[in-house]
Amino acid sequence: MQPTDQCASTRTLRLAVCDRYRAVAVGEFTAAEVTCLAAAPEQIVNDLRALVVKRGRSALVVRTDLTIGGSPTTVAYKRCGSRTRLRQFVRGVRTSAALRNFRLGHRLLQLGIATPRPVLAVSPRWHQILCPSYLATEWIEGAVPLDAFARRAAAWPAARQRAALRDAAASLGRLIGTLHAQGIAHRDLKSANLIVRERDAGVDVFLVDLDGASRLGVRADAVRLKNLARLHAATNRMVGVTPSLRCRFLLAYLAVFSNSSDWKAVWRQLGKASRIPPRSVRRAG
Repeated sequence: MQPTDQCASTRTLRLAVCDRYRAVAVGEFTAAEVTCLAAAPEQIVNDLRALVVKRGRSALVVRTDLTIGGSPTTVAYKRCGSRTRLRQFVRGVRTSAALRNFRLGHRLLQLGIATPRPVLAVSPRWHQILCPSYLATEWIEGAVPLDAFARRAAAWPAARQRAALRDAAASLGRLIGTLHAQGIAHRDLKSANLIVRERDAGVDVFLVDLDGASRLGVRADAVRLKNLARLHAATNRMVGVTPSLRCRFLLAYLAVFSNSSDWKAVWRQLGKASRIPPRSVRRAG
């Protein structure tokens, strides 16, 4: 095992290389902590204290505590795998999902796009390409998926509910608008990948699960519309989502591009692209 510091201009990352895995972590970790995690990343998932948050066909997310700089820190710890041997092999010869999302998460934060900060990525070495990779991100305390937030808000007094949903719609519009303005798309904008936290100062929205994020590419306008249509469809039957909230989201989204004059046209395009019968624009206004 050969723990080392990865020295950029600010010495912010730490590396550890073990027999089967290599790890990269933020500088708050000690070298010994990173080495321990690189030596046995699966033990975090198997710990009886870990709480399963999400279980998919190829990924598992648990809430647990990692020791960072000698202090326990709550994180979301994700095991990234593949369903078939072929996909495992293809995944193995590429940059691991954990390392890719570690880098991408820090890039999004630099661009002002809210996402939980990645703190650790553990990837299999070249001779262990069929093994899964692991990613840890900071846990956003009090945040819940978008649909759960809407259901929770439905039980609040009317004034609080209206204010919270308006803030959430505007925050979500700014988040997706900033994402697209920076040339990045997310093909899986669904409730589970958008978490919401209410605070005294308002409502924060965070983008999670960056597996679906990529560059917009040459067909940027079409990809942006497809992203919005996916979100439009995902919120179609969500509790409390009204045309006026959709309008508030769209105006906040377009404001990032300094363009709010054509929101009615975009509204109609979204209804068509998401195969949802468009509601009256007058009601939304």
